[in-house]
Amino acid sequence: MAASIGAASVAIAKDPKLQIPGYHGLRSSGSLHLSKTANALPVASAASSVISAVSAPVKPEIPTEPKRSKVEIFKEQSNFLRYPLNEELETEAPNINEVATQLIKFHGSYQQADRDYRGPGGKAYSFMLRTKNPCGKVPNKLYLAMDDLADEFGTGSLRLTTRQTFQLHGVLKKNLKTVMSTIIRNMGSTLGACGDLNRNVLAPAAPFMTKDYLFAQETADNIAALLTPQSGAYYDLWVDGEKIMSAEPPEVVRARNDNSRGTNFTDSPEPIYGTQYLPRKFKIAVTVPTDNSVDILTNDIGVVVVADSDGKPQGFNIYVGGGMGRAHRNESTFPRLGEPLGYVPKEDILYAVKAIVVTQRENGRRDDRKYSRMKYLISEWGIEKFRSVVEQYYGKKFEPFRELPEWEFKSYLGWHEQGNGPLFCGLHVDNGRIKGTMKKTLREIIEKYNLNVRLTPNQNIILCDIRHAWKRPITTALAQAGLLHPRYVDPLNLTAMACPALPLCPLAITEAERGIPDLLKRVRAVFDKVGLKYNESLVIRVTGCPNGCARPYVAELGLVGDGPNSYQIWLGGSPNQTTLARTFMNKVKIQELEKVFEPLFFYWRRKRQQGESFGDFTNRLGFEKLQEMVEKWEGPPQSTSRYNLKLFADSETYEAVEELAKLENKTAHQLAMEVIRNYVAAQQNGKSE
Repeated sequence: MAASIGAASVAIAKDPKLQIPGYHGLRSSGSLHLSKTANALPVASAASSVISAVSAPVKPEIPTEPKRSKVEIFKEQSNFLRYPLNEELETEAPNINEVATQLIKFHGSYQQADRDYRGPGGKAYSFMLRTKNPCGKVPNKLYLAMDDLADEFGTGSLRLTTRQTFQLHGVLKKNLKTVMSTIIRNMGSTLGACGDLNRNVLAPAAPFMTKDYLFAQETADNIAALLTPQSGAYYDLWVDGEKIMSAEPPEVVRARNDNSRGTNFTDSPEPIYGTQYLPRKFKIAVTVPTDNSVDILTNDIGVVVVADSDGKPQGFNIYVGGGMGRAHRNESTFPRLGEPLGYVPKEDILYAVKAIVVTQRENGRRDDRKYSRMKYLISEWGIEKFRSVVEQYYGKKFEPFRELPEWEFKSYLGWHEQGNGPLFCGLHVDNGRIKGTMKKTLREIIEKYNLNVRLTPNQNIILCDIRHAWKRPITTALAQAGLLHPRYVDPLNLTAMACPALPLCPLAITEAERGIPDLLKRVRAVFDKVGLKYNESLVIRVTGCPNGCARPYVAELGLVGDGPNSYQIWLGGSPNQTTLARTFMNKVKIQELEKVFEPLFFYWRRKRQQGESFGDFTNRLGFEKLQEMVEKWEGPPQSTSRYNLKLFADSETYEAVEELAKLENKTAHQLAMEVIRNYVAAQQNGKSE
């Protein structure tokens, strides 16, 4: 019976003649049924060869059911994310079917195929697992388990994501249960890391012990718990029904169970999600004023702690409607920044978040997944109507949005005081990929000193709870492994991000992670060519497709895969990620990028205002003027290349000379040229004697 229902769901999704009751708010959509022909045309009887007059049959007033995407049907018939995934995991095949592929996302995994593989036997299938780590917190035990799993069942590397989680690539289907159960039994989870529900909740990764940071992290934990699936399917599949989880705070349980405003499905294993879950993925971030390490405006919900003059948290400002995904050359899809919804007292935050989620659950589009994110609902309704509907579920009016200071990007790299005695150390990880010597050294340090870690939204890692006496040996070990202090890392690399893209992501159009190291070197070479200093930088983000997983649409320079070996170029984001970039050029081949970069960077150096960032510069000049500069570009004037010689081979030498130059009120370049001239003059004088 179950198999026939599963087959039917696929047939229904493809056959327009088969009608499926739609999803109506909190009502169950019922069971499947086939439509019946309402009327038949009249047929002439054998006794009559003439039909004198026939009126068209009148169709009865049957309400039309709203169209739903096939994923909606898969979810509804899955027995809360179990079927047919449970059966597909038992087969000998290296892959799973279409329905199970959709369902396993909710469990934190994507089926992938190596697109570089050209061997016999068809596609080389494997699975990517993504953990769920609210605030990016990773206990010591979990880090060591993930490190082991990467070597034993993965590709030998760990990837840090832009949402403060791990991704483990290359897991074979036969090993899925072993890997999943190991993560669960070592204080981790992958539940809800993917799929149509709330994803990992971001919060500042810095382990500061101040009231506001601690409160932000506690709130992120509570929101994550509130919106975690409750049916038990995850534990049924991966640990044979054993529930391995810590007790939830009572305020979370109260908020989830509260149905005073008609938010819940009664008598359902999923009181908030029901059988349909959400129309699409849902992203939430929590932070404190000024700290935009989480790209707060790119989330469906952005929550900001508001404190009194003594630093004691009083409540929260809430933004809604951010989101990055779009489709190329389809203007009805677009990236969007969140906008202010209002302020709530601190004791109401879970109820307010739940009301927003339920508003999206009830009204987000379920017919076309391109338009299923909450940003499209808010764009269609407008913020006033959206606020009014949310308030009905919340049961209160939102208070006016509190004034906030300017946002800043914070990386937390290097050594810092936590505030309670120990130190923490933020480490830059190129492209978020931990492998080789770096992976081995991190393992040794984390294991030896029993350290907990945090993952940042910028794909970096923070080592926490370090005693002062450990700083010197840890610094030495890190340096030997190439994990350098940020002052020795190219400034371009410090803020750059890329998604994994090829070879495993099925959506990737071109390279991102594998291509960005060379790309950043090429940008640095252009900087040198046009006379920009080593310590100057801009925010560069690269994605292999327009879904925007590395959030390129708030970068100062965003490169978005737009065809094989080509990119769409986005300009105009701000260094603090609060301005939306815009499309500048389409389908620029990777080998042609310098033709665009050179004039842009040259005129930025020549025509910028004091302290003006690259993103602000491109917005001020306007894209029409910039386009004209690119089209007429014939290379930098000779005087630039003649007199702006590259004197410094490494940043350490540059910084040392720069410090000396400051004492004489000169630039590093001026001082170096003076030293060289004096040396040449001395040599010439010596020869003449």
